[in-house]
Amino acid sequence: MQKKIVAIIVAIIIIVATVAALQLAPQAPSPEARNIKIGLVAPLSTSIGQDMARAAQMAVDEINNAGGVYVKEWNTKVNITIINADTIDDSPANAKPPVVRAVETDQVDMLIGGYASAGTLANEVVAIEAKVPFIITGASNQLVTRRGPQGNYGGLPEDDSRRITDAEGMSYMFHYCTTTYHYSKTVVDFFAEIMKPMVAPNRDFRLAIFWRNDPFGQGVQQATKYWIEQEDLPIEIVADRNYDPATLNYQTDLTVVKQAKPDAVFVVDNPDKTPLIIKQGWNDVGLKSVYIGVENNQDPVFYSLLGQTGDGQLLESKLDPFMIPSYLPAVGEYSQKYNELYGKTPGMMGADTYDAFYIAKDAIERAGTVDKGKVRDAIEQTKMNVMLILTETGKIEFSTGTNYHEIDPITFIEQLYWDTTANELKSQIVWPQTAGGANLKQADFKLPTGYQAGSP
Repeated sequence: MQKKIVAIIVAIIIIVATVAALQLAPQAPSPEARNIKIGLVAPLSTSIGQDMARAAQMAVDEINNAGGVYVKEWNTKVNITIINADTIDDSPANAKPPVVRAVETDQVDMLIGGYASAGTLANEVVAIEAKVPFIITGASNQLVTRRGPQGNYGGLPEDDSRRITDAEGMSYMFHYCTTTYHYSKTVVDFFAEIMKPMVAPNRDFRLAIFWRNDPFGQGVQQATKYWIEQEDLPIEIVADRNYDPATLNYQTDLTVVKQAKPDAVFVVDNPDKTPLIIKQGWNDVGLKSVYIGVENNQDPVFYSLLGQTGDGQLLESKLDPFMIPSYLPAVGEYSQKYNELYGKTPGMMGADTYDAFYIAKDAIERAGTVDKGKVRDAIEQTKMNVMLILTETGKIEFSTGTNYHEIDPITFIEQLYWDTTANELKSQIVWPQTAGGANLKQADFKLPTGYQAGSP
């Protein structure tokens, strides 16, 4: 009897040891393991799109060279492959077909990018219907994530074709970008706090808005008016002028703006057009004002096209690639490496895109799979430390309230200056002093040489 008991115990020990050995032994990768395919949605023939592509490749090379992305379900690390979805000029007609190809033909696991609001509002519908996670790094119109039931349909009327009733489909959209409401607030707050005491101490500050008539421009125009009213700011909009996005000659419209005698002109356009507007306004029309552009203009083309005319003008941004040492070590390292690789100063859109690839890596590793629904859930639960974009919490995280799947970025005001040594236009932060625990301000704001204040 005792011998039987001993035999049973020995057998149990052998079984336990065998199971333990099997658990400890290296397991082979799943035969299903493959590269992760991420579609880069960008207008690759433009400066903005090229900046996004360079930043994306930089992030992917770093990730792949470090071993790739660990996918638990496959029991191995795999590389990322970029699938280009070239949206040409990002018009709705050109922006949608490449995303259809990326989703249906290339069967990407995820999408990253999107630039123009009009184009992204069109092509994201493909991802919504196919339920493909899309980290949108441009398209500042807040409708890109608020147009569904989670965001109360962005306030759109019931018969508006932009409304999306598919709540589940909308849950795959994530906005890693500043919205028009974010940066319009920064702009008007700067004017009220810094410029008004300088040029209009005894009257309201006189502001002109000069905007391209598309979802991008409309979003900024609406948000600017909203914040002036919401915060009861001492700012009067004396000119509210829009134009067709295809316009190249702005002198007639700028002459009307000049007649309104503004203290500043808020220009809402892209890096290829904003310099034309400022140069035509300042040099040709004689509108010697302060001009301010928004962060999509933080791009090498903007600086090269504007040149010396930009000396003293303003730019709202959330990335300063010129600051040494930088307000964030990662920004300084990124700017230096980007310049060494490509011989160019990085732009803001590329920085958003670079971060997004790391957000994707983090989400897939936490999900343990490339299953789109589980990756969607993981993105929604993201809580990474900030990388290139400062946020109010110091974390990369997506909200789930009415401001659906948005981040809470910190934006600032830069003043452009002509660097006589380098013979090029650069920028430095003039407001605010600090934000998000970082020291931002590099210099005091000064009125441009030749500036003429407005008058009633």
